[in-house]
Amino acid sequence: MHSTPGKQYSAEGPISMIDGIHGTENWRKGDWHGYQSQDMDVEIQMGKEQKISSVNVGFLQDSRSWILMPTKMNVEVSIDGKSWKEIAEVVNQVPDTNMVVNTQILTAKFPPVKAKFVRVKAKNYGVLPKWHQGAGFDAYIFCDEIEVK
Repeated sequence: MHSTPGKQYSAEGPISMIDGIHGTENWRKGDWHGYQSQDMDVEIQMGKEQKISSVNVGFLQDSRSWILMPTKMNVEVSIDGKSWKEIAEVVNQVPDTNMVVNTQILTAKFPPVKAKFVRVKAKNYGVLPKWHQGAGFDAYIFCDEIEVK
């Protein structure tokens, strides 16, 4: 991981980002990785070169608790872990004013590429706006699962 989740929001450690277990809307159970005051930047090492064509990433929004969807998600790939190529960008469609606790899987689909490493970057919402009860404080990104296919 190139970003660090908060200690209280680190689930079962980095492996829980790829263990196949999806978090629920009850984020207090501890299945989510929470990033505040930073973008999420997670690198997956697949062990060997593989052909991939999509990346699915689970996010949660609970606006009242300062948890907002990332504004966008970018996917990069690499063969050697040093030279990276951006292959997809997905823009979030859930409005920040949506007060219903919800989960969403952002899916990046692209023509098949060979990769040994995949990096997912999610852009943090930033400072909560004036209308929000936490105005002036930094929002969180909550992520639970990354699936590379």
